Amino acid sequence: MKTIQILLLVTILFLGCSEEKNKTPEINQLNETPRVLDGKKSEGSFLRTKRYDENIIEKLYGEALGKNEKLETLNNLIKEITSDSLSDKTSNYIDYATINNRYWSTAKSYVNKLNDSIKKIEILAIFDKLETDYNKRIANHETKMDSIAVLKTKLSDQLILMKLFVTEPMIHNYQSNELPDIDELKSIIKDYEKAIENSKEYSKVRK
Repeated sequence: MKTIQILLLVTILFLGCSEEKNKTPEINQLNETPRVLDGKKSEGSFLRTKRYDENIIEKLYGEALGKNEKLETLNNLIKEITSDSLSDKTSNYIDYATINNRYWSTAKSYVNKLNDSIKKIEILAIFDKLETDYNKRIANHETKMDSIAVLKTKLSDQLILMKLFVTEPMIHNYQSNELPDIDELKSIIKDYEKAIENSKEYSKVRK
């Protein structure tokens, strides 16, 4: 059941990315400067704290979650799927497979202790056949474990893509709304040029 959920989620996310160019996400409709980047709006803003080592993507993504219920629901589902509960659900089979693998390995080491070389070959063939039969019995389980591993990787990639494409419009809003007045920079240049020019009469070699 959980595997089906993961497949559906990955499908939804991939479809969302493919439609990105043709459909403006709800989060893109927010034209304001993100709160975490606006020192005027929040005492705990990213700028006011001056902690530039903080993860700005996670800060912006966290703000987006609070503004978009659909996104927050999806994010919570991803967290649930990738939580320790998934490990708990696979632990029984992992323990089962580990015990059996240890048995086959130990059994073969016992067979190799036989002094009778003919008997050793005969018994080793028997245990190889038993192990092959066992591997056939767990083939479906192993296939499902492989699928889970692949989906886990894909979902991890999708979460990264989500964070990038959700936060990019937010930083774009910041870039558009908060670009400082260039006249301030022009004024500094003029002050430097004036100071340099005025200093010239005091920096000449007297003859």
